[in-house]
Amino acid sequence: MTLRPRDRDRHGRGIRHSLSGALYKTGGSGLDSFASIVSSTCEYLKERWPAELGDLKYRIMDAPVLGANSTFVKRWSVRPETKTIVIYRLPILRLNNNQSSNPTEERVRIEHHVFEAAAELIGKEPWELIFGDDE
Repeated sequence: MTLRPRDRDRHGRGIRHSLSGALYKTGGSGLDSFASIVSSTCEYLKERWPAELGDLKYRIMDAPVLGANSTFVKRWSVRPETKTIVIYRLPILRLNNNQSSNPTEERVRIEHHVFEAAAELIGKEPWELIFGDDE
């Protein structure tokens, strides 16, 4: 005996929805959003500072490697030899004292860490990259 699609509903309740239902938004993940923010911030820095950051590269990793005696979790690191900044996603998103569900605040926090990493890479202060040289 084969079951027809209309016979597959349990106890006359109709065909069920997916397991996650409407609890989760579709069309993209948090990783996609994080990567988009990092990418657009790096592109801004490349355009704004072409001499210093025109060949800037970036990587997104989940978390840094921690030593046995680590007391601090890095949010980013720099690799000057390849002009690369490494942004650590999980510490930025999860290890925040005042976590907010406000997307604007989250974006600003992510951008802030990208600016800090880029500034460290070229020996400037983050505010110099944000506001520029007004000479």
